Amino acid sequence: MTETEAKSALSDYGVSRETLDRLEAYVALLDEWRQRINLIGPNEIGHVWARHILDCAQLLPMVGEAAEIVDLGSGAGLPGLVLGCAAVERGGRVTMIESVGKKCAFLADVTAKLSLPVRILNKRVESVSPEPASFVTARAFAPMPRLLDYAAPWIDQGATGLFFKGERWREELTEASECWTLAYEAIPSRTRDTGVILKIKEAKRV
Repeated sequence: MTETEAKSALSDYGVSRETLDRLEAYVALLDEWRQRINLIGPNEIGHVWARHILDCAQLLPMVGEAAEIVDLGSGAGLPGLVLGCAAVERGGRVTMIESVGKKCAFLADVTAKLSLPVRILNKRVESVSPEPASFVTARAFAPMPRLLDYAAPWIDQGATGLFFKGERWREELTEASECWTLAYEAIPSRTRDTGVILKIKEAKRV
């Protein structure tokens, strides 16, 4: 899929013209900042719409409107800033948790310049006191067993987990099942043939 095709496909997820404008501004800032700090791989910017923005936008129909979202290990803002760009019109708020100060500076710059309903916590995930949320998200953050350790405090309070996973997702679930009993749904990714979004409704430690 070309970058132009990926942008056009965003409308399938309900992305408005206004949200697309914000996403374009976000990508421009990502391109600017990545030349100073490690945000995405050196060859990724040429495929950022197809590999990253469109991939993250799959969550928009799942979270709906006015959702309180917590994004773990936010890094370059994928999916947190994509969700934040949409939340300007949809309502709700995104809390982004990131331990690396330079990455938080990038997230704060985008948030301020685009006036996004986003809160940034420069902390390790395990040190954050969880508050009630609608959803907890993560992308390329940790293997499933460890990710559940991080996300469980929010899931215990009623949040639904939405986690991007690649071709090893079944193996990761098998590993997690040694310590966790899960109520989950594996939603096939619309952008990656072997990937899924794991929707975790309940996670109880065995």
